[in-house]
Amino acid sequence: MHSLDPLMVVGVARQMVVAGVLFGALACSKKTPEPASEVKAATPALPPAAAAAAAAVGGDGRLDPNDPKHGTRKLIGLDAPVFVDGTQVAVLRAGEMPVLTPIELEGGGKRYKVYDYLKGIGVAPESIKSVHFHGNNDRIASLEGSELRKEKDRFLFSYISGNTGTPLQKWDTDNLKNEFVIHEIRRVTVYVKKASPAIHPTRQCHLGPDGDCTDEIPYSDGRIAKGTRVYVDGKMVGFVKRRSVTDAMMLGAAAPDPSETKYAVAKLLEGMGVDATGIKSVELMAGDDVIARATGDRFAALAPQTHFTLPKHQHGKVRVHVPAELQAKAPGVTDRDALVSAVLLYKETTPVKQRDLVAISEDTDLSVQLAAIDDARGRLGRGEQ
Repeated sequence: MHSLDPLMVVGVARQMVVAGVLFGALACSKKTPEPASEVKAATPALPPAAAAAAAAVGGDGRLDPNDPKHGTRKLIGLDAPVFVDGTQVAVLRAGEMPVLTPIELEGGGKRYKVYDYLKGIGVAPESIKSVHFHGNNDRIASLEGSELRKEKDRFLFSYISGNTGTPLQKWDTDNLKNEFVIHEIRRVTVYVKKASPAIHPTRQCHLGPDGDCTDEIPYSDGRIAKGTRVYVDGKMVGFVKRRSVTDAMMLGAAAPDPSETKYAVAKLLEGMGVDATGIKSVELMAGDDVIARATGDRFAALAPQTHFTLPKHQHGKVRVHVPAELQAKAPGVTDRDALVSAVLLYKETTPVKQRDLVAISEDTDLSVQLAAIDDARGRLGRGEQ
């Protein structure tokens, strides 16, 4: 059997990403087109989330943070931030979902209820005035809180590649207050205490002071959870910012290079107000891939070995030293350092189905780098207007 040329694989993947972006730019219509039949994808050569990341890097297989195209490349990132009254409370992506029971479709497809998702991340559905779903070109689909509560089983979403990829709108809009369809969900804004901002009736966007469509988040102070996020039972309790990592969290003395100074993961969680008592299990995520898992007891026992550093140019994404016993089982596995996009802690909930562990690699690191939230995501397609 002939082996595949890695450059050929990356080239094909690049073409697929470009095709996906072009398709997304067209995805604004009143009616939802007939969905393509969903089939179970074959096992990819790379981990699910890492496969998409590989298509966006240069020929050397690395992402250069000093490359002027760095911001553009992050447009293919999958982090879709969720805001409530201007404050970010979660990221809508497969790897950071609360525990939900999916609707299984024939052929392997999955759907999730918007109602259940919002409740799972800590938003009380009965308090919602409206939910705005921002798509490409700053266009917005929306649901009134009354519509969501009346037909909670109607409003579904999925991910473009099943267990990874861009979130997709999967409900018909007939007879809703806003019948516009965006298809690809780039971010979500929920309005509870604040007044719902007006959506222009023909341009389907929020308008800025200049009268043009704007990608600014209403009521936001501009803070975005770019760093490693921490969830307890599906609710985000914090995210890493360099200035929030203090000397009290250090293990030993500071290194000459600040990016090599070691900090305790347990102390980081404590600094976010996480009570370690009663933690049943812990998962470390690289994008949508689970790269480490431990019971609460083993995680506590391995605390001295589970430290992290703050590498340069990663906007608060931490690199965790992961003991071998927490990783995917394979011959010769040793302790590894890995970029981590999210830490999921389970106390009161238990995943419906345990996801397979994915081996730590450069590909999983790229998944984390390319998933970073960037203001440019909201401007996707603005130049085409």
